[in-house]
Amino acid sequence: NSHVDEVLTQLGLIHYCNNKLSLRNVLEISTESLKDCAPESLKHVHGYFLRKIMRSDSSAVNIKCRFDDIIETDKELESEKIFTTSDFSTFSWIHPLDLIVSVFLCSDALLQQELMVKMASCQLALPLLLPTWNNSYTFLLWALRSVKKKWNPIGGTGFQEGHVVSLKFPTFSFLRIGNISVSKSKTLNDILSNKQQYQNIFLHHQMDSADLSRKISEGLAETTWYLPCGSESIDVYTQPFQIINLRGDGQTALEQVNFLTQVSSAVFVFLGDITESKLQYLENFAKGNAQLYLVLTSDVISESSKNLLMTFVKKFSLVKKHVIMKHKENDCRFTQKLQFVLQSAVDQCDQGNSLCLEDMISVARHCKIHIDEDDDKITSTKKLSENIISLIKHEDVSCFKCSNFSFQGETCKKLSDIEKEQSRLKNCSGNMERYNTNLERTKSHLRQSLLQKGLPEIMKSFIHNLIHLSGTERQLFLQWMKKKLDSQSQTKMSALRSQYKHTYEALFKTKIEAEIKQKQTELKKINDELSTASLGLEHFMRELGQICETLITEKVESFQGIPSADTLARIAAELLLEGLPLELLDGDAGTIPIRWVTAVLKQVSALVGKDKHVFVLTVLGVQSTGKSTLLNTMFGLQFAVSSGRCTKGAFMQLLKITGSLQSQLGYDFLMIIDTEGLKAPELQSLTDAYEHDNELATLVIGLSDMTLLNMSMEHSSEMKDILQIVLHAFIRMKVVGKKPVCVFVHQNVGDISAPDQNLMAHKFLMDQLDEVTRAAAKMEKCEAKFNKFTDIMAFDNNTSKGYIAGLWHGCGPMASVSKGYSASVFNLKKALFKTIQTCNKYKPTFNDFYKLVHDTWNAVKMENFIFSFKNTLAAEAYHHLTMEYADWDWEMRRAVQQWTVEAENRIEASETDIYRSLKTELSELVTERQTAALEHLEKYFNDNTEKAKLLVEYKQRFINSIETLAKDLIISASDRCQDAIQRNKSFKKIRALKTSYKIKLEQCIFEQLEKCKKENSKLNDEELSDFFNKMWDKETNSIPVPQPKNINIEADMESKLRDYIPAMSAGVNKKIKEIKGKWYNLPSMKAILTNAFNFVTAPFKNKTDKKMAEQKALSVEEQCGMFVDRIVSHDRDYDPSDWLALLHKIHENITEQQTDRFSFSSEFLLEFSLGVCASALPKFKDMHGKFVEKNDPLKLLAREKENYFCLFKELYKTNDISQTMAGTYAENFLKPAIFQAIEKRLGSDIVNDMKTSYPGGEFKTRMNFHVAIMYDLHIKDSFKNYYDFISNSTFYEEKWLRDRIVQHCKINEGHTRLFELGTDILKMLVNMLTKEVNNAKINCETIEEFFNKVKESVQSHLVISSDMGTFASLIDLQCFLKYLETDIDKIQKDIEAEIDQWEVDTKIKSLPSSPTEVLYDTLAGCRKYCFWCGAPCECTEPGHVTHSTNYHRPQGVNGYRWENTTNLVNEICTTLVASNSRFRNKDTNWQYVPCKDYKSVNDYYKSWDITPDTSLIGSSYWKAVFYKYNKLFANEYVCLPGDVPSEWNFDWKVVCEHMAEAYNVTLDSLCVCE
Repeated sequence: NSHVDEVLTQLGLIHYCNNKLSLRNVLEISTESLKDCAPESLKHVHGYFLRKIMRSDSSAVNIKCRFDDIIETDKELESEKIFTTSDFSTFSWIHPLDLIVSVFLCSDALLQQELMVKMASCQLALPLLLPTWNNSYTFLLWALRSVKKKWNPIGGTGFQEGHVVSLKFPTFSFLRIGNISVSKSKTLNDILSNKQQYQNIFLHHQMDSADLSRKISEGLAETTWYLPCGSESIDVYTQPFQIINLRGDGQTALEQVNFLTQVSSAVFVFLGDITESKLQYLENFAKGNAQLYLVLTSDVISESSKNLLMTFVKKFSLVKKHVIMKHKENDCRFTQKLQFVLQSAVDQCDQGNSLCLEDMISVARHCKIHIDEDDDKITSTKKLSENIISLIKHEDVSCFKCSNFSFQGETCKKLSDIEKEQSRLKNCSGNMERYNTNLERTKSHLRQSLLQKGLPEIMKSFIHNLIHLSGTERQLFLQWMKKKLDSQSQTKMSALRSQYKHTYEALFKTKIEAEIKQKQTELKKINDELSTASLGLEHFMRELGQICETLITEKVESFQGIPSADTLARIAAELLLEGLPLELLDGDAGTIPIRWVTAVLKQVSALVGKDKHVFVLTVLGVQSTGKSTLLNTMFGLQFAVSSGRCTKGAFMQLLKITGSLQSQLGYDFLMIIDTEGLKAPELQSLTDAYEHDNELATLVIGLSDMTLLNMSMEHSSEMKDILQIVLHAFIRMKVVGKKPVCVFVHQNVGDISAPDQNLMAHKFLMDQLDEVTRAAAKMEKCEAKFNKFTDIMAFDNNTSKGYIAGLWHGCGPMASVSKGYSASVFNLKKALFKTIQTCNKYKPTFNDFYKLVHDTWNAVKMENFIFSFKNTLAAEAYHHLTMEYADWDWEMRRAVQQWTVEAENRIEASETDIYRSLKTELSELVTERQTAALEHLEKYFNDNTEKAKLLVEYKQRFINSIETLAKDLIISASDRCQDAIQRNKSFKKIRALKTSYKIKLEQCIFEQLEKCKKENSKLNDEELSDFFNKMWDKETNSIPVPQPKNINIEADMESKLRDYIPAMSAGVNKKIKEIKGKWYNLPSMKAILTNAFNFVTAPFKNKTDKKMAEQKALSVEEQCGMFVDRIVSHDRDYDPSDWLALLHKIHENITEQQTDRFSFSSEFLLEFSLGVCASALPKFKDMHGKFVEKNDPLKLLAREKENYFCLFKELYKTNDISQTMAGTYAENFLKPAIFQAIEKRLGSDIVNDMKTSYPGGEFKTRMNFHVAIMYDLHIKDSFKNYYDFISNSTFYEEKWLRDRIVQHCKINEGHTRLFELGTDILKMLVNMLTKEVNNAKINCETIEEFFNKVKESVQSHLVISSDMGTFASLIDLQCFLKYLETDIDKIQKDIEAEIDQWEVDTKIKSLPSSPTEVLYDTLAGCRKYCFWCGAPCECTEPGHVTHSTNYHRPQGVNGYRWENTTNLVNEICTTLVASNSRFRNKDTNWQYVPCKDYKSVNDYYKSWDITPDTSLIGSSYWKAVFYKYNKLFANEYVCLPGDVPSEWNFDWKVVCEHMAEAYNVTLDSLCVCE
């Protein structure tokens, strides 16, 4: 055909000649796919046709052009142009048949099949003989294989179904010879259509653009079928038959006509007139077996024509009915005449001699017509599929499945039941962990038994073909499998339905009771067979998925020679991307093969890119309300539905979003999930039918971003039940933070104006929704939150509902999909995408989606979804935010700490009260830093828009945390400033005394110096020294020394003990009397601790609790001792408030160590407090003594004696003391100040270095810190460490952190890290001093001005005394500065050398600002512990009110033992809350409470969220610890070991993988792994 390339070029299809259009291309969603306007040019026509036909819109063939730009309607009409050709007729356009031929020529084999199916649903004629290049034709057998038809002949036994390629119906061909006066195609439409449901099956010249000349579709043969429904009032014909219509003049289509005459039962030839040449042409095929009917479209008038016709009739023995002549009768009479003849022809046909399309292949080959199935790929894949199908013996399908699909059979159902029992523990009456482990063991045995059976040959072959075929071949293979399996199932199920019908009819006829029972039994048996008789491609794919699920679960690397699970998952991912639906929920077993689905989605992510976003759309509704049809029409899909059955389970299919729509929506793919119907009749007899529907709805809505709620008719009777099921799910989503969009779809709306007329019905719907919301909320125990439907979700009257017209135009097999249905579905589709574009939701990636599937399925398996849902995506986003927040938090803290150090320096250097100005300064600083942190938070939410959508509810909490931190920092810094002021006041008296002594001493030195100079003889150094010493002793002895203030530290202690707990004052007095005021007479701490258990209040006392009480008391005593050591290490005097601080510490720690089993009594608290205070008494006394000693004014002067002698000697000899004074100033003033400044700053700098040096973030957040400790415990593998950590986490954490800081400060090549940090500060201070010295050279005129200037300019960093005494006036400034530069260099080296000699551990302990305290303050969290297992809260968010931990512990590690035995408890909190177990303790007043209701005990219990987790891997870290150290824990707690399953002996690699997943931490990056 010479015009083919021309037409394809005009249509923009020429580049698809070799690289064919695929189904995947056509199903892509773009901006164009959401448009419904007429094509603007020929290049848009094929897209317009494909989009419409894929949504089963029969108007796809009505190819209108937008004539807006072609004709100017307002142009003045010129009279002579009235009679000329119009602009329309001269416009270059295309005939619809040319378009159809072009599209089929450029479509691949799979797309051709799909086009055939869609065209058949529209009752459009289907191409059979397709014109191709070089005037050749192709018989489209493969393309027609997917088309199925149903029919019921009048007088038949019921509806039958079959693939059209194998239907042996009579075939009638229609062709024309020459030109005729009527439209053959329209005539065919007339004779095939019932008047009430007219169908334009064949395109004719009166349709849009069909009056244009055909360029490439001449010779096209189209086919259709007439199919009766069994009703005489509707059917035009009594029996089914096939029609083939040849386009164009038969005289120019010899091959096609030859083919048609050989395959047809009769050939109807339309003639416009009778000529000798036409009759001679007819003689060529009139001799065949096909009956020949001549249809004369006009009267035969001339005698010659009549004679020719009569000669022809006699020659071929044609009877009267074989010649149909259109006289001057109207079209209606002519149609009736043809219908009568056609019915007669049907009646005469021998059904046995009819050919099906498959039988016509040999004829086509004989006629040199190409067969599409002769393509090498189609042929080879057909053979492969036949080889597999041949392995399916003609046996009972259920038996075949049982023997060949064992992985999805009864064992799969058992595994599913066990998993649900594991999640709910309904049947457990004993030890839950043992019961749970036994269930896990049973599952493993079941899976192992499956693996031992091996793979049947059929599955090996199927998997082999999947692996070794690729691209188109693999798709063709699967399509062959699908067709052949469906064909087999259809045959079996048709027989069963027929058997059911006969049995059902017999049941109604019989009156005998025994027969009635027998028939009912038979009906049930047939119904059961119907439910298992289906065998489709989805069963093969399900088996593949279950095999991989088993291999992954059991960690089997190789099995029966098939590839690894990862390879198979990749194949499935490729198939999903190619358009094959993937089963998500196994409808038979009611389970998700979660590892398989996860593996496939991971592979999808790897194939398309980890950053690709997916929008999930699901549909829910009652069974058989057209959910799958809705999706198939909306998106052009064909969800896998077993032959003759409704969807079971859930299937997901992927569509790509392309072009500008992708950027508009922010999504790359649309995931569509089709589900089984709710309220399925076959399930309603089951006791858990409502629960099944609830689970399905919760799962589907939990996975979706948008849910279509499909309801048949506008407000049907089932709506209330469905709404209740669905609203349960939406309430659950709302509570756990998911916000899916819901759209109500009302199907089968007859009146197109229903939306406008339905306002009252809409109000009724909303009232029902409100009523059902209250009922559902009450069942979910959320009635306080949800009172009406709009409390759950926003309902927009325009976008939250859609109305869909009835599906069919007409009734019976000849009905087509109504244009109203496809149009309303398309309008709904456009509305959905507008909603998607406007809804501001988190856009998940495929990695996010598989995590969501995992979380949702785990929660659905539990009884209480809300209680059990763990949002991994939100947890990951939250973890990311907390890591960022940790930096902002530290920035605020560090800024305030640095300011506080500077403020303390300024207070010390100032002679006046500057507290008010400092307070203003602090407020401004904190406000500035708070604003910066809030800006960081806002920027984070703006920059991480996707994560932000998951964290909306947390944003205000973090804002509150920043505000709270700001307030706390102001209070803390203000308190330190107040302390500095008080300290400065006490030092002022000492400094004043020292100054007065100094002035007096210096005056005396001057006087004696003058005396010496007047002596005639010069004194040598020894004589000068003797002279100076005598003078020094004389003067210092004459200075009046004030008596030190008498401080009674013991009295302070007794007073504070009485004041702190007034109720104990009598006990304090009694104890003082007993010991007669001699505190050393108190019992030793060891005796107090040993006696601790006698002071415990608990109704059930045992050896375990005794040991625990002693250990906890000992731990508190050790903590308090360290607290006292910390106080006395400060460079200050004892203060009576130190006793209050110590008593507060005692009380806080004792309270923290009490358990839910026992409390320490007030008597013990008194004894313990007295013991700790008595231990602290000598330390406080020593602290006071050392302070007095250190700050004695005379002793302070004595330390300067050597300096004074040097000055004395220098003045005596040279009268120039500039060099000596420079050295003195550097050594005695600058050097101490620099050391002090380094030590003040060093603590904060160490913390900052720790926070920034470790990529694992273990010193940034509470959670990472906790993981690092757990990892370190494993590495050290010491039971004592584990025990210490469990018995007193806070104490162990602080100690661990202190060790880690010391280790960090030691690490480095050459010098220590502490040296580097210290010298960094030193360099900064020296640079600052050098800069001031240089400034002084220019700006200062006197030495006094220099001292004051330096002191003032550096006072924020260095506290330098400006008091150089009387000698300052004798100094030459420039000379002094010259020497000072050298001396500063010297002291820098001296300080460096001294820092290098620091003992790291000792120095860190002595720092004024403890890095351990500062760092732990940022990592300690809330210091709350699980009331059962003692696991610390791991919430990182400051100020959180809800506590949780990722890893609860077996309660035995915390000393729990069974009440009736002495064995340690192996139960874990997360299992307890999933079970029906009960507990009691002192918090419940020893009354039993169900573990599930733990929140009802008190506010503290209520503040804990314990997410149920019954999996074996849950808390694997602590399970492994308990397994390893079970006996040692028992020895420590003085009881018997727990009953620990051997499965708890986890491999460390497995534990690491689970920890990394649970905590979102990369374990290898932690410092403890180095």
